[in-house]
Amino acid sequence: MRLRLDNLSVEFGATRALDGVSLSVSAGEIVGLLGHNGAGKSTLFNVLSGVYAASSGEFTVDGVRAPGKLTPQEASGMGITVIHQEPALAPNLSILDNMFLGQGLRRSAGQRAQARRALTEVGSDLDLDLMVDMLSLGERQLVDLARGFLAGGMKMLLLDEPTAALGRAETESLHALIRQLAGRGVTVIYVSHRLPDILDVCERILVLRSGRLVVDGAADSFTGRTLAQALAPGMADEEFVPARIQAGAGCLESNGVRVAAGEVVGLFGMAAGEQFSFLAGLFGLDGHGRFGWNDRDVDIASPAAAVRWGIHLVPADRENDGLVSGASALDTVFLPWFRQLPGRGWWVGPTVGENTYAEARKQLNILGPGADAPIDEFSGGNRQKHLLSRWMFPRQPRVLLLAQPTQGVDVGAKQDIATAVRGLAARGVAVLVASAESDEIAQLCDRSYVMYDGSRAEVPRGPEFSGDLVSTLLQLSDAERPMEGVSR
Repeated sequence: MRLRLDNLSVEFGATRALDGVSLSVSAGEIVGLLGHNGAGKSTLFNVLSGVYAASSGEFTVDGVRAPGKLTPQEASGMGITVIHQEPALAPNLSILDNMFLGQGLRRSAGQRAQARRALTEVGSDLDLDLMVDMLSLGERQLVDLARGFLAGGMKMLLLDEPTAALGRAETESLHALIRQLAGRGVTVIYVSHRLPDILDVCERILVLRSGRLVVDGAADSFTGRTLAQALAPGMADEEFVPARIQAGAGCLESNGVRVAAGEVVGLFGMAAGEQFSFLAGLFGLDGHGRFGWNDRDVDIASPAAAVRWGIHLVPADRENDGLVSGASALDTVFLPWFRQLPGRGWWVGPTVGENTYAEARKQLNILGPGADAPIDEFSGGNRQKHLLSRWMFPRQPRVLLLAQPTQGVDVGAKQDIATAVRGLAARGVAVLVASAESDEIAQLCDRSYVMYDGSRAEVPRGPEFSGDLVSTLLQLSDAERPMEGVSR
């Protein structure tokens, strides 16, 4: 499918979300679409998929001018398929039923075979009868991808952060599938904040800034660094300041992992790996969190007990496990702390917590509408910052547990989050970061543990400490894994 945009603009009141964008994409081309949160990427996808109408300009598909306002059904009929960052699945239905949602209640053997083939294509062997609410975010994303590939007559595939919750093997399988589709003439537009993924699979790169197209170039003309600079011109790399652990500072120890107050320690493993269940255990989600703190044993029976003790958890799945649709930005930050606010019951009034909220916005560089605006009106990266603010600022934790804190956010937001996390550690908080993204570990952490099959390999911070190092360790065989600069 050939796509051409001519001076396309989208306005919401006084806000111009897309500002005179002109570009063309050839059939079978794989294009990376980049930009900060709020740059216009989602708006462009919503125009192409029939959710929004353009305010001015036009786009043509295979030389035919698209209607002024497509409906989603018309877009789908033209062969345009969208895979969103947050999987649009019914949690109380099985994988199979979600694959054929809206096509009646009875499933045929043919549908089951189709669903199995689609899952196999995206590298998943999940049981089709599993309920979706039993799946991890990464697994739900694979199901949503597979459902998209079931759509007949696919001519254009719009991917919004498709690898945000996937590990390396799943990402490589997805990229292989994208190349196969492109080889069959499917046009692919790929949005991601994971720059290595963009450089791995895309042939061309487009960058939006404030609704305008500012970069259009061949992917092989960029490196990770030059691409980051294109996204955020003039943004200097922040110097990493190692932790300074005070004598006698508190120290958490559990199952071979230790983190001292004032230190940021990474837990790296596969997508949906044991590093995430490790955090869940410390937070009491399975009812028996146990660890040592200095010379005494601590038992955590529930998340409420964890919070009382001073353990705060920022979950990886912000939309389902952290945010409440429709809640104001201010209430989103204060959700667990309402009972502690004077005289306000279950509502944060105009004078309660405003200073704390304003400070949180400053510390994390939160952009978007004001404190009273619904959290849904903020971009994904700024929603993530609100969730981090909730567990970092109204009450300072003793131990902060972060599950993929920079997942799905842009380069600038990653730096904002890293600065805030390092700042909190400098005030004496012990921080554990669980991730399947090696670059996230390298950016945030003083040192890391690579977690695999119940074992731990510790990677001290040093000149060789990098995302590539921790990622390579995970791929080695058990006999190969111990190496210079790495302790077991």
